[in-house]
Amino acid sequence: MSSRSSLRKELSVRQLSGNNQARFYPDNIPRHENEPTREKFEICADTDYGEGVIAKVAFRPGEILFHFQGRLLNYQSLFTLQKRPGLYIEDPYCMGKILHSCDPNAYVDMDTQIFKARRPIKPGEYITMDYETTEDQLFRSFDCKCGADNCRGYICGRLCHVGESGNLISIAK
Repeated sequence: MSSRSSLRKELSVRQLSGNNQARFYPDNIPRHENEPTREKFEICADTDYGEGVIAKVAFRPGEILFHFQGRLLNYQSLFTLQKRPGLYIEDPYCMGKILHSCDPNAYVDMDTQIFKARRPIKPGEYITMDYETTEDQLFRSFDCKCGADNCRGYICGRLCHVGESGNLISIAK
């Protein structure tokens, strides 16, 4: 590694470890590249949807929004996403506050734990994902009010749907 790139890496590590006010994560979670920061996001409470993550800067399609960390669990909570059947990652600080949309502006790669923009995101927009892209069954199903043209109405997980009678039907694997 050249001395110039070594210096850049040292400076970026210093910057990461510098301002604790900028972090969403507590000190017991190690700092990491592309972690969500208060310079790029804010958490806001919405009376209809609960807490959500709002962009403070613009993002281009395909751009990394953030890399999240968390505790691996063998059960779901309100703040988990499913990595695979029976394995969940819990992040009550940022990722667990991403709101749902049937036409989201972001997507997540559960292998890398990275959120990326699906389309341009403007400052002031909530960061949204489609919960049914990661969850076989939701911790808590809900009536969707996202307002998208393709809104599915009821969100319960990718392995269940609502039958014509309005009953929840689980789809066996």
